[in-house]
Amino acid sequence: MYKTDTTISYYRNKANLSQQKLADILNIPRTTMSFYENKRQYPPIEEAEQIAEILQVPIGSLYSQEELALMRARSLR
Repeated sequence: MYKTDTTISYYRNKANLSQQKLADILNIPRTTMSFYENKRQYPPIEEAEQIAEILQVPIGSLYSQEELALMRARSLR
């Protein structure tokens, strides 16, 4: 089962970060961050780990096991 589309934005808001600020920290465009939040695109696993670290939550709080497996498989290519 996939996590809701708002999981990243929930924790981002809880950390009092704007979408633009989080994107700036990650050095990515705000639109890319929006795609991640809306699950229109998945980040590379390393970036997903950074997001979890910045938001101070376990990566499993942001992504399902299926999503993490997909991101890990893509990083092996």
